[in-house]
Amino acid sequence: MTATPSPAPLPTTPREFVEAMIALDTTSDTGNLPAIELMEQALSAAGAEVHVLPRGDGRNANLVATFPANAEDDATSADGTSPDAELFVDPADPERRGVLLAGHADCVPVTGQEWASDPFTPTERDGRLYGRGSADMKSFLAIAAALAPEIAAARRTVPVHIAATWEEETTCNGARALVGQLEELGIRPAVAFVGEPTSMRAVPAHKSMNVLHADFHGVAAHSSLLPHGLNAIRYAAPFVDWFHREIVDDLRENGPHDPAFPVAWTTGGVNRFDGGIATNTVPQDVHLKLEFRALPQVDVAPIVARVQDEIDRIDARMKADAPSEPADPSAAGRVGAELDVVSLLYGLDGSADGPAARAAVALGAERTEDKVTYGTEAGIYEHAGMAAVVVGPGDIAQAHGPDEFVEIAQLERCEQFVRRLVGAVDAASGAGAAPGSDPTGAR
Repeated sequence: MTATPSPAPLPTTPREFVEAMIALDTTSDTGNLPAIELMEQALSAAGAEVHVLPRGDGRNANLVATFPANAEDDATSADGTSPDAELFVDPADPERRGVLLAGHADCVPVTGQEWASDPFTPTERDGRLYGRGSADMKSFLAIAAALAPEIAAARRTVPVHIAATWEEETTCNGARALVGQLEELGIRPAVAFVGEPTSMRAVPAHKSMNVLHADFHGVAAHSSLLPHGLNAIRYAAPFVDWFHREIVDDLRENGPHDPAFPVAWTTGGVNRFDGGIATNTVPQDVHLKLEFRALPQVDVAPIVARVQDEIDRIDARMKADAPSEPADPSAAGRVGAELDVVSLLYGLDGSADGPAARAAVALGAERTEDKVTYGTEAGIYEHAGMAAVVVGPGDIAQAHGPDEFVEIAQLERCEQFVRRLVGAVDAASGAGAAPGSDPTGAR
């Protein structure tokens, strides 16, 4: 009889947990379940109320772990919270209370990249920990999970939640699903900390990220028999010029503009053009991938509507131009143009003096009025009614590339941040930081 092997021991320190998470291949084309399962085991062992919410594809799931409020403070706050815990109560909606430590458990692939060490073997060199997801963004989730026993031991005047999502790197649909799942579970945090790499700065705003695909279907024919074909590139190419001229260039020239962003206007472009098979064949199909990153105050719906109107105009023209004697009659029935709205990711429209940024700074994050051009799930949580801020260890410049790393000092700062959060919500602790204080003693 073969003995059943004992399960691997759970990591017990933040550093061990970070390394355990990096060692798991949760690239977007593989799925995030290995990380979700590890977090579920650790958070359940710590006493959290854990919900694993599968996507249904057998490879991905969301996770929500809750440490509910279990104490009232002796302080003078009318609602029973300590002054520090009041950072995590929405004054306009006292039923919205507590904090969400949120992040994605997937990471980008390593295909075609040359690494100095195995990307799934965490390796320390020169004060840096290398590995896929070390910066973006397994370290934040790992530290939160590793400190779960300390969260559990606190006399919490507000609830603390930890959430991990699927497919942030491709669609952010995991976070969209999570918002509905939180409502179904009756979880309504006041503040969300999204742990993308910001070098532990409390980043209050970012642009929206909007992805569209456009397809143009013509009729293939030998190029010497042009009247029997319809060249899809002929219709796709003017659309590319139109999108850059009428959308991208117009927004650059006419605004709005916000100098707090490194690029102060809404940007965009057709970034991939696939079409044609040979020089002697009339191209039948063209597939375009385009995106635009809008300032958070820009309403993206009218932009998408303008693009759809232009696609509809081209569609009608292609149908009118279809050959009467097509070389491929079956293709003639598909002639036209169509638009696929792949993803519209909300921008984050907070401020350095907003409730989420102030709460993060009170816990040791660095205050900044800088805004960032990349997108995160924070805008989704803000749109759902939470005050949100992006704050996490590592630098976005290290994300997605070969030899991704996070500095050990950044991991230590994140660990301090989460511990200060525990102190802030603990009725029995004096370790919390008052709003506007500088717990680190340096800026």
